[in-house]
Amino acid sequence: MEDDFLAGFGANFGSSSERETQKIQKISGGEFDKFSKSVLEALVKDNVPPIPTNYRIYFEKMLDSQTMTFKKRITEMMELDSKQEGKQVVIEKKVKKSFSALNILLQDMAMIYKNTEVIKEMIAKRMSELSINSGNLALNATLGAMQIDIDRYLALLSRYTYDIKEKFEEVSHTYKSIEEQSDFDPIFEIYNKKFLLHTLELCKEGYEKYNYQNTIVLFKIKDSVLSKLADTKDKNILLKNIAKIISKNIGKGDILAHYQDGIFVLLLQHCNIQNARKIIEGLIERIYNTNFFISSVEVDMNLEVVMSLIKDDLSIDKLLDKMIKMLNTTGKDSQNFAVLD
Repeated sequence: MEDDFLAGFGANFGSSSERETQKIQKISGGEFDKFSKSVLEALVKDNVPPIPTNYRIYFEKMLDSQTMTFKKRITEMMELDSKQEGKQVVIEKKVKKSFSALNILLQDMAMIYKNTEVIKEMIAKRMSELSINSGNLALNATLGAMQIDIDRYLALLSRYTYDIKEKFEEVSHTYKSIEEQSDFDPIFEIYNKKFLLHTLELCKEGYEKYNYQNTIVLFKIKDSVLSKLADTKDKNILLKNIAKIISKNIGKGDILAHYQDGIFVLLLQHCNIQNARKIIEGLIERIYNTNFFISSVEVDMNLEVVMSLIKDDLSIDKLLDKMIKMLNTTGKDSQNFAVLD
């Protein structure tokens, strides 16, 4: 009886342990092990050091070629890791939104103060008119008392406005510090120029030391398309739509950033020119097959696209400058993209 009692406990513990073991095996065994090894083999074959950053980039790129079922399982596991970056973007957006609200509040306070000053001047003017045109001492006394009350109110308002302005300047200083450290573009919700240039410098160093193959691609909507949109807001909506399409159709290890003046830069990490050509051809085709409507008017999309391998023979600034100068040689009516050798 005692043995049966203890055996019951043993059976329960055993079944729990077995369930946990099964979970681990489900994640780490069979297909997953083979895929992990194939990623490592690809790194070795390409002579790329299998450090965590490189392994992750290769892992994510090679995952695209797997079955939908396998991709779904791995993506679910990876989502926990990717939430932190998304959380950072959300926090930055909320901080910027709060700062904008504070800025509006300060402007409203200044307007209240200004309008109260106007009311004070109006009362003084009416008192002067009454003293000349009538002998209504009671009304003059009432207006005089009102003016004294307004003076008191203005004194309090001035003090509180000063305090708010002082605190706002502190918040403004903190906001500027956050903005300087931010890696994200507030308009297009992708990486910003600062982060991009820093990453490109690392890619150049990677080519110099390890012959890493990283391809950079510039995208720009033709001026002839944007010029048909008179409103800046509409132009930004169109640019944002392009950024969204590119973001949704690139590997997780790749980076999209806004460089300047509506020019987007796509960094295809550990991707040579040959593979980049295939990726960009498919991406351009997807963009041209998309219908764009701005203010109920369909936009005939036309893109300028230039790509280049990141080497160590040019500075990043000069490389980008050369690529930008080549942009106008491309488009729907000429060549879909150009390659800077």
